Amino acid sequence: MDTRVGYVVPADGVTPRSAVDLAVLSERAGFSGVMVADTFQPWLPSLGHAPHVWSLLGALSEHLTGDFGAGMVAPGGRMHPVAVAQAAATLASLHPGRHWVAMGGGEALHEHVTGDYWPEPSERIGRLFEAVEVVRRLFAGSAAGRDVRHAGEHFRVESTRIWTMPEQPPAVLVAASGPVTARRAGRSADGLLAVAVQPQQAALVLERFRQGAEESGRDPAAMPAWLHLNLSWAATTQDAIDNVTKRYPMAAMRFARGDLRSPHVVEQIAKLVRPEDFAGRIPTTHDPDVLGEVIRSYLDLGYDRVFLHNVGGNQVAFLEAVGAAGLAGL
Repeated sequence: MDTRVGYVVPADGVTPRSAVDLAVLSERAGFSGVMVADTFQPWLPSLGHAPHVWSLLGALSEHLTGDFGAGMVAPGGRMHPVAVAQAAATLASLHPGRHWVAMGGGEALHEHVTGDYWPEPSERIGRLFEAVEVVRRLFAGSAAGRDVRHAGEHFRVESTRIWTMPEQPPAVLVAASGPVTARRAGRSADGLLAVAVQPQQAALVLERFRQGAEESGRDPAAMPAWLHLNLSWAATTQDAIDNVTKRYPMAAMRFARGDLRSPHVVEQIAKLVRPEDFAGRIPTTHDPDVLGEVIRSYLDLGYDRVFLHNVGGNQVAFLEAVGAAGLAGL
């Protein structure tokens, strides 16, 4: 990978075709990697979109030369781990060495739709790591020509294998925002994607990830340690504030939002959010130099990559500004 800055395609706020176009533009601007979150609904009705992540990745990957991944893929009602493994293996077979997947505990907004019981956070984390085990075992067994079986607390897999396997299996990262999950990620996953963490928390999350890797006898320096950064950039700081207030009020919500089930509920809660509530919670600026300082602060902590998610609707202008400032090549 020839850059330490990647781009989060805002698939919930643009049409699928526009998402592909933005991914292409991001690469031209200097990014070599893109991420698309696995969602079933947008967080706000006004955002208007929630395409199928694997279909979208299949389309945009044909137009890129860099790597690409599915972010925050939650195992459970919508996607059994064997389905995740098959989808990721197919993309990695089409694009050797370029695809990866980041799995997370999930949020009710996207996962409750199948009508299954929505578990407590501790159970969701247990389910996540069992799914990571299933996916990685399927990759290893299939690559070796062996069938795999699994009978666990959350998932069952009858004897089977992934028949279309790349020579190099996709990396399986864990999306984490807390130190306990990060430590378990270091023990059992291929890498870390820190999500929604402030600098102080980000340092602790990375420390625990490395600790877990060392406990499992692995070298943390050889494992991806990436960070997903929400930000609001615009031509003026006031526009940036307006963008985050209108399009990403979740950043100001000081409670866990994993149990919210409807974009319309989020919309009602968002009416209580004020611009001053975002202070210190999300970078909001018109100045590329300020944004560069924020990115460097996470890289200086030891993260080897930062994926930028601009929450505004001004994606083309954002990519052009980042490219012109040279931030994508940090």
